[in-house]
Amino acid sequence: MTYLIIFVTVLSVLNLLLVLALITRLRGGGDARGAGPAPEHIPLPVLPPGTTPAPFTATTRDGEVVDAGGIRLVGFFSPACSLCGERLPALLDYVRRGRFRRDEVLAVLIGAPGEVAELAARIGPAARVVIEEEPEGPVWRAFGLRGLPAFYLLDERGVISGSGTEPAALPAAEPV
Repeated sequence: MTYLIIFVTVLSVLNLLLVLALITRLRGGGDARGAGPAPEHIPLPVLPPGTTPAPFTATTRDGEVVDAGGIRLVGFFSPACSLCGERLPALLDYVRRGRFRRDEVLAVLIGAPGEVAELAARIGPAARVVIEEEPEGPVWRAFGLRGLPAFYLLDERGVISGSGTEPAALPAAEPV
Protein backbone atom coordinates (compact mmCIF):
# COMPACT_ATOMS: atom_id res chain seq x y z
CA MET A 1 0.00 0.00 0.00
CA THR A 2 2.88 2.41 0.80
CA TYR A 3 4.37 1.85 -2.64
CA LEU A 4 1.06 2.75 -4.26
CA ILE A 5 0.86 6.03 -2.31
CA ILE A 6 4.45 6.93 -3.28
CA PHE A 7 3.78 6.08 -6.94
CA VAL A 8 0.60 8.24 -7.06
CA THR A 9 2.42 11.13 -5.33
CA VAL A 10 5.33 11.04 -7.80
CA LEU A 11 2.91 10.81 -10.72
CA SER A 12 0.94 13.80 -9.39
CA VAL A 13 4.09 15.93 -8.99
CA LEU A 14 5.20 15.10 -12.55
CA ASN A 15 1.74 16.01 -13.84
CA LEU A 16 1.87 19.32 -11.97
CA LEU A 17 5.30 20.14 -13.46
CA LEU A 18 4.07 19.39 -16.97
CA VAL A 19 1.02 21.62 -16.50
CA LEU A 20 3.18 24.48 -15.18
CA ALA A 21 5.56 24.12 -18.16
CA LEU A 22 2.61 24.23 -20.56
CA ILE A 23 1.19 27.35 -18.89
CA THR A 24 4.59 29.07 -19.03
CA ARG A 25 4.94 28.29 -22.73
CA LEU A 26 1.41 29.50 -23.53
CA ARG A 27 2.07 32.79 -21.74
CA GLY A 28 5.18 33.37 -23.85
CA GLY A 29 7.70 32.71 -21.11
CA GLY A 30 9.21 29.70 -22.82
CA ASP A 31 12.14 29.66 -25.17
CA ALA A 32 12.04 30.99 -28.72
CA ARG A 33 11.34 27.55 -30.24
CA GLY A 34 7.59 27.94 -30.40
CA ALA A 35 6.97 30.65 -27.81
CA GLY A 36 6.52 33.39 -30.42
CA PRO A 37 8.99 35.48 -32.36
CA ALA A 38 12.53 35.83 -31.10
CA PRO A 39 13.16 39.22 -29.45
CA GLU A 40 15.38 40.43 -32.31
CA HIS A 41 12.46 39.96 -34.74
CA ILE A 42 9.84 41.86 -32.76
CA PRO A 43 9.16 45.09 -34.65
CA LEU A 44 9.84 48.34 -32.84
CA PRO A 45 6.89 50.68 -32.35
CA VAL A 46 8.68 53.41 -34.34
CA LEU A 47 9.39 54.26 -37.99
CA PRO A 48 12.80 52.93 -39.06
CA PRO A 49 15.74 55.10 -40.15
CA GLY A 50 15.60 56.17 -43.78
CA THR A 51 11.88 56.95 -43.73
CA THR A 52 10.28 60.36 -43.64
CA PRO A 53 7.43 61.17 -41.28
CA ALA A 54 4.23 62.48 -42.82
CA PRO A 55 3.72 66.25 -42.82
CA PHE A 56 2.03 67.62 -39.70
CA THR A 57 1.19 70.82 -37.92
CA ALA A 58 0.54 71.11 -34.22
CA THR A 59 0.26 73.83 -31.61
CA THR A 60 2.66 73.90 -28.68
CA ARG A 61 1.45 74.56 -25.15
CA ASP A 62 2.84 78.09 -25.63
CA GLY A 63 0.54 78.64 -28.62
CA GLU A 64 3.24 78.34 -31.29
CA VAL A 65 2.34 76.45 -34.47
CA VAL A 66 5.03 73.90 -35.38
CA ASP A 67 5.64 71.54 -38.25
CA ALA A 68 8.47 69.18 -39.18
CA GLY A 69 10.62 72.00 -40.59
CA GLY A 70 13.74 72.50 -38.50
CA ILE A 71 12.92 69.71 -36.04
CA ARG A 72 15.92 67.46 -35.38
CA LEU A 73 14.81 65.48 -32.34
CA VAL A 74 11.35 64.25 -31.35
CA GLY A 75 10.37 62.41 -28.18
CA PHE A 76 6.96 60.97 -27.31
CA PHE A 77 5.95 60.56 -23.66
CA SER A 78 2.91 59.87 -21.51
CA PRO A 79 2.44 59.95 -17.74
CA ALA A 80 0.62 56.61 -18.09
CA CYS A 81 3.84 55.04 -19.46
CA SER A 82 6.25 53.92 -16.72
CA LEU A 83 9.21 53.72 -19.14
CA CYS A 84 8.61 57.29 -20.30
CA GLY A 85 9.52 58.75 -16.91
CA GLU A 86 12.58 56.52 -16.71
CA ARG A 87 13.82 57.55 -20.15
CA LEU A 88 13.23 61.31 -19.83
CA PRO A 89 16.57 62.00 -18.04
CA ALA A 90 18.42 60.12 -20.80
CA LEU A 91 16.72 62.25 -23.45
CA LEU A 92 17.57 65.46 -21.60
CA ASP A 93 21.20 64.31 -21.41
CA TYR A 94 21.13 63.49 -25.15
CA VAL A 95 19.82 67.00 -25.87
CA ARG A 96 22.59 68.53 -23.75
CA ARG A 97 25.37 66.40 -25.29
CA GLY A 98 24.11 67.07 -28.83
CA ARG A 99 23.87 70.81 -28.13
CA PHE A 100 20.38 70.95 -29.59
CA ARG A 101 18.66 74.31 -29.55
CA ARG A 102 15.23 74.30 -27.89
CA ASP A 103 13.51 75.03 -31.24
CA GLU A 104 15.08 71.85 -32.75
CA VAL A 105 13.55 69.55 -30.12
CA LEU A 106 9.89 68.58 -30.02
CA ALA A 107 8.37 66.73 -27.07
CA VAL A 108 4.94 65.24 -27.69
CA LEU A 109 3.07 64.49 -24.49
CA ILE A 110 0.08 62.17 -24.65
CA GLY A 111 -2.61 62.91 -22.05
CA ALA A 112 -4.85 65.61 -20.66
CA PRO A 113 -3.10 68.92 -19.90
CA GLY A 114 -3.41 68.39 -16.15
CA GLU A 115 -1.97 64.88 -16.40
CA VAL A 116 1.09 65.93 -18.40
CA ALA A 117 1.88 69.13 -16.45
CA GLU A 118 4.79 67.58 -14.53
CA LEU A 119 6.34 66.08 -17.69
CA ALA A 120 5.88 69.41 -19.49
CA ALA A 121 7.63 71.27 -16.68
CA ARG A 122 10.58 68.85 -16.75
CA ILE A 123 11.12 68.88 -20.51
CA GLY A 124 9.87 72.40 -21.32
CA PRO A 125 13.23 74.14 -20.86
CA ALA A 126 14.85 71.81 -23.43
CA ALA A 127 12.05 71.37 -25.99
CA ARG A 128 8.93 72.81 -27.50
CA VAL A 129 6.02 70.85 -26.02
CA VAL A 130 2.96 69.64 -27.90
CA ILE A 131 0.14 68.04 -25.92
CA GLU A 132 -1.98 65.47 -27.72
CA GLU A 133 -4.82 64.49 -25.42
CA GLU A 134 -5.31 61.13 -27.12
CA PRO A 135 -3.02 58.78 -29.02
CA GLU A 136 -3.50 59.11 -32.76
CA GLY A 137 -3.10 62.89 -32.71
CA PRO A 138 -1.51 64.60 -35.74
CA VAL A 139 2.13 64.20 -34.64
CA TRP A 140 1.52 60.62 -33.43
CA ARG A 141 0.05 59.71 -36.84
CA ALA A 142 2.81 61.51 -38.74
CA PHE A 143 5.42 59.35 -37.03
CA GLY A 144 3.37 56.14 -37.31
CA LEU A 145 3.71 55.28 -33.64
CA ARG A 146 2.61 51.96 -32.22
CA GLY A 147 3.83 52.46 -28.65
CA LEU A 148 5.60 54.63 -26.10
CA PRO A 149 8.17 55.91 -25.39
CA ALA A 150 9.53 56.72 -28.84
CA PHE A 151 12.46 58.84 -30.01
CA TYR A 152 13.48 60.10 -33.44
CA LEU A 153 16.58 61.86 -34.72
CA LEU A 154 15.98 63.65 -38.03
CA ASP A 155 18.54 64.91 -40.52
CA GLU A 156 18.43 68.36 -42.15
CA ARG A 157 16.05 67.04 -44.86
CA GLY A 158 13.57 65.68 -42.30
CA VAL A 159 14.51 62.03 -42.90
CA ILE A 160 14.75 59.81 -39.84
CA SER A 161 18.41 59.03 -39.18
CA GLY A 162 17.77 57.19 -35.92
CA SER A 163 14.78 55.89 -33.99
CA GLY A 164 14.04 53.72 -31.02
CA THR A 165 12.34 53.31 -27.70
CA GLU A 166 15.23 54.79 -25.76
CA PRO A 167 17.62 57.67 -26.47
CA ALA A 168 20.61 55.31 -26.29
CA ALA A 169 19.33 53.70 -29.52
CA LEU A 170 19.87 56.98 -31.41
CA PRO A 171 23.15 57.69 -33.15
CA ALA A 172 25.51 60.15 -31.52
CA ALA A 173 24.16 63.63 -32.08
CA GLU A 174 26.37 65.94 -34.07
CA PRO A 175 25.97 69.61 -33.20
CA VAL A 176 24.85 71.70 -36.18
